[in-house]
This record gives sequence, C-alpha cells and structure tokens, in this order.
Amino acid sequence: MPDSQASTPDLAANPLRPGADWQQLVRVALLGTRQSPDALPTVPDLTSNPETDEAPREKHLLQAAGALSLIRKAGYLPAPGTGPTVPPAPAETQATLGPNGAQALNVLLEGQYTDLLPDFLTNLAEHQRRVPHPQLVYLLEHARTRPALHPATAAVLGQRGEWLAAQNPDWTPILAASTHPQSEVVWETGTLPQRVGYLISLRRQRPEQARELLAATLPQEPAKTQAALLATLRENASAADVELLSQYLGSKSKEVRQTVLPQLACLPGNPLPERLWQRAEPLVQLKKGLLSKKLLVELPAADWDKTWLLDGIEQRDARFQGEKAALLGQLLALIPPQRWATHWDLSAPKILELAAGTEWATLLLTAWAEATLLHQDIEWATSLLHWRQPRKNPVPLPLEGIARLLTPQQMAELVLPQLSATSYFGPDAHWLPLLMLVPGPWPERLTGRVVELLREALSHPERLYRIQYATSQLLEHMARVVPAAQYDLCAQPLQPLLQDVPYLHNSLARLLNTLHFRQQLDAALNEPPGPG
Repeated sequence: MPDSQASTPDLAANPLRPGADWQQLVRVALLGTRQSPDALPTVPDLTSNPETDEAPREKHLLQAAGALSLIRKAGYLPAPGTGPTVPPAPAETQATLGPNGAQALNVLLEGQYTDLLPDFLTNLAEHQRRVPHPQLVYLLEHARTRPALHPATAAVLGQRGEWLAAQNPDWTPILAASTHPQSEVVWETGTLPQRVGYLISLRRQRPEQARELLAATLPQEPAKTQAALLATLRENASAADVELLSQYLGSKSKEVRQTVLPQLACLPGNPLPERLWQRAEPLVQLKKGLLSKKLLVELPAADWDKTWLLDGIEQRDARFQGEKAALLGQLLALIPPQRWATHWDLSAPKILELAAGTEWATLLLTAWAEATLLHQDIEWATSLLHWRQPRKNPVPLPLEGIARLLTPQQMAELVLPQLSATSYFGPDAHWLPLLMLVPGPWPERLTGRVVELLREALSHPERLYRIQYATSQLLEHMARVVPAAQYDLCAQPLQPLLQDVPYLHNSLARLLNTLHFRQQLDAALNEPPGPG
C-alpha cells in the first residue's frame, strides 16, 4: 500500500485556484483544445497530467473539469492568507421580521408584486424592523442594480446586513444611501456614491461643516465629480450656500452650471432671481382693455452672449424651439410663477387662459409648468392640473411631476367633484387622466365612487370592447394606491363580476389579490419577531 504522505498533493508548491483555473478551462473549451494557446490547469495528484502525459488535450480538459467541479462543490478553501482579518458583525439592535413577514418578503424578492417592495421596506424601517439574516443576500442582489431602491434597502439591513454589504464592492453603493452617520474615511477613500452619501448625511447634521468641506475640495475635482458633490447642497439648503454655489455658476462645464442654477434660483439672499426678473419682465406684458386683457410677448432683442451665461442662461435649450425663444423660456422657467400673478394681480387660472390665447402658448405654458416644479408652487400646481386645455393644439405638460407636489388628499379633492358630477366611465372621460395621477393612499370616498363607476360600466357587456384597455389600466393603478384596508370596499361590488367580464378577469383578479397580499404585508409589520 503506498505511503499516504506520498499521495498527498503539495498544495504549497502547486496551489489550487478553483475560480481562476475554472475560468481558464472555460476559455480553452470555448476556443477549442487545438486552437487555444492556453495551458491546461494542473490539478495536484490527478492521474492525468497535461505536462507529462501524452494523452489528447481533450482528455486532460475533461478530467480537470471533473476534478475542479468536485472541488468547487466541496467548498474548497485556499490556504489562509496574510491579509487583514475582517472583524465580526456587531450585535443586532433591531427586531427582525416574523415568519409570515419573511415569507411575504420572499414572494416580493421572487418577482411577484415587485412594485410593492419599496413601500414595504420603507414601512419596515418606520416600524424599526430589519430583514432576517437568511434573506440579506437576496435583498442586496435584488437592490444592487436598482439605485432607486438603495435608501429603503439600507434602512432595513440591520448590523449584519451593513457588515455584509461592506464586504462586497457591488453592494457598497447601497450603504452610501444610508441615513446613518458614516465614517470620515469614506470621504477620503470612498467611491463617488459613497462620498455623496457621506456629504448628504453630514448636511443633515452639520451643514456648515459639509459646506466647508466642499469649498476646500471642489477646486481639485473633475467637473463630473463637482456636479455630483454640489448637488448635495439641496439637502438642508439655506442662504448660507449662495456664495459657494455662485462660484460655479460660470463654470466651463454645462453639467456643473445646470446643477447649481436651480438651487440658486430658489435660494433667498442672492441677486440672481432679481437679475432674471429684470431681463424677463419687459418681454411679457399684460395689456388691459376696457373689457378684456391680453398678454403681449416679445423675444429678447439682443443675441446670446456670455453675459447671459453669468445668469445661468444657455445659448440653446431643447425644451424650447429657436435660440431667442430658448432665452425667454429659460428665464420664465427659473422665475417663481407666483411673481407674475402678484405683478399683474391675476390668478394663476386666468394667466393660463391668457397664455393659451397667444401665439407663444407652448413656450409660456411649458416654462411656467417647469417653474411650478422648480419652486414647488402648490397653487400653480393645482391650477395646472385643474385647467382644461383647448382640444386644438394642446401643450404637453409634465403633469405627473406636478401631481407629486400635491398630497393624496389634495389630489383626491381635485378630482372628486368631477367624478360626482358624472355617471359615465370611458377612455374619453376628461377626468380619467387626472384620476390616474392621484397617488396613494386613496380616501374611502374616492375609492367608493370609482368602484361605483366601474361596476356600472362593466354591467353592460356591449360596451366592454370600448372600455377594456382604460379599465385594465385603472385597475392596475388602483392595485397600487387603494389602501389594503379597503379590500372589502372593492371586493364586494367587483368580485361577482369576475365571471361576467372574461376580458378583464385577470385585471380584476390582480386588483383583489394585490389588496389581499398588501393586507398580509401590513399585518407582518406588527407580527412578533422571528428568531435571531
């Protein structure tokens, strides 16, 4: 019997590299054993050795593949290295989800009801609960390619989840979105997303220190980094930021200029808003007659030059056609829209009506809608959403963004009178686009009225072909915005229709199933925590 020591492979002299050797095998196999110049990896103590055996390379490749496959499955660990050791994860400070909650989270991570995951994670953090340890890797992998999910994910990782994310460079951007205070080392050595996250966290606690840090660092940074770091001044913004932002309004980089311009336009205590007003006010005048009023619009007489750039006005802007029209459009998009209402002593709806009657309707309405978004003007947002454009030549406005300025209750109050005054539901209902913008949670009055209209419309099979698409879109929207507590309010009137409207069966079933699942998610937030 051979000596057992003689058959033991000398791993120190010929160390295994399962990952690298496997990749080498894959390259040889893809190119072909005859065409590939790469040497085959040597597996210690394998009966066939490509260095000495004259057998075909195909045989060596198959034997090495089989051996490496078994090694990988067996969980081979390389020899201990001499690098720094990773400290263990700190003890957890928050309770975990219970078993029902963990099961519901699995459903979300497996791809069902994925649009509910962000809200569930947010609610989980508000209830000071964390994700169970066995699900951390699945959540981190799911969120890795979804930046919008990073803040909500970071808030529910717990101590072990944060420790785990720090070990994988692909997961560290998730930690950068955390609201927890971060180490100063991140600012010196971290990636750009990590540095941005550190600055945002610092702005929330010590805005003066963050501003001083920026002032000292920005001159040495490239333009792209400058833009990303300057954007952090939106957090906890104040008039004290004006001096630093103004230094970069004349930057050679358009990205940097367009980052600081909207911030300066909204901050008090700087001369930019007044300079913009002095340029714009002579160009848009209100002419008052005995019985009517009219807006008179003129384009700037002078061509663009670098003096415009000092006020943040670019030579061209894709939102507005024509070079001089772009100059006026940018001015109007930066000035608070309410300033025009005060200047002319007119309401926002009246100004919109007058603007629609000019040949510059598209420019005026587009610019004032952009200004409404920039300055988050609730009165103008309400007016823009309530205002019904003329059917001829309607202007495409960013109504979805404008609707987000209002609370769900404000949006519901805007659309409810229109729903109460109608008994008709169809794709051409003038209130339908507005209803589709109402976010959750819907009040019971709104849900009840919409369900009444749907039940009435679906009780006429001869009309289904006309309303099928609009109804399915509305049902999908309701699945996201109707509170789970209103399940019975929807189920009792609509469930009997499941068999009567086969073309809409899936949409109706999805609404009811989603509301029922959301009830389970809500219950999971108050479930007793699981082990660990």
